[in-house]
Amino acid sequence: MMMKTNIPLLALATVLPTLSAAHYLFPHFILNDTVTKEFEYVREHDNGLMPSWDDGAILTSNDLRCNKGSENHMSAPQTAKVVAGVDTVGFQTNLATKIYHPGPVTIHMSLAPGDVREYDGSGDWFKVYQLGTKDPWDGTDQGWLTRDRSQFTFQLPKEIPKGQYLMRIEQMAVHQPYKAKEFFMQCAHVQVDSQYTGPAPSDTIKLPGGYSKDDPAIQLDSWAHPSYAPMPKPDKMWPNENNFNKIL
Repeated sequence: MMMKTNIPLLALATVLPTLSAAHYLFPHFILNDTVTKEFEYVREHDNGLMPSWDDGAILTSNDLRCNKGSENHMSAPQTAKVVAGVDTVGFQTNLATKIYHPGPVTIHMSLAPGDVREYDGSGDWFKVYQLGTKDPWDGTDQGWLTRDRSQFTFQLPKEIPKGQYLMRIEQMAVHQPYKAKEFFMQCAHVQVDSQYTGPAPSDTIKLPGGYSKDDPAIQLDSWAHPSYAPMPKPDKMWPNENNFNKIL
């Protein structure tokens, strides 16, 4: 009887490391050369290591902003002080777990109307960073520049207006089953010091509202050996494409 009981436990022990390696969080904000403590500047959520899709329901849910249950933790993180055009910022996965699933990493920002610790992310979002595939791309999982990376950093553009922001990282896993994408996302609190006085960031989206099942990025069939990988919306980055596929 003991042997029959132990066999499935041993099997589970074998599977658990695989599951933990395949799923990840982004609890560490990076400021220049410092990886900050987990959730020091990043909102926690109630989704654990699990991705979100729910047969596409995530695309029309407020949970698309900072993940499920993040509103329960919005007042907990501190707000990181960063300087536009000077500081390098970004995110690191939990335990420096390497991204295993193929798919893009994008970083969006949304200006809070006041204290970011009270902001639900219902305003406009603009994209400041994205990491896609090698160019040319052979259509394989290994061709994603995100694969086997645990840190995603970029220089904050100088054209970011002064204010407090949610900074949102998203990794969209595009592996099969076809069209059933998985979303891993998390938000950090940042206070941007900036000398910029030009127009507000353009080509913005709402979350939810900015993504749909018909988007080329979500329709991507990773088994069809595509030669081009569309990126998540919006179509253009702010203020330019300098932070596209740039690895620091």
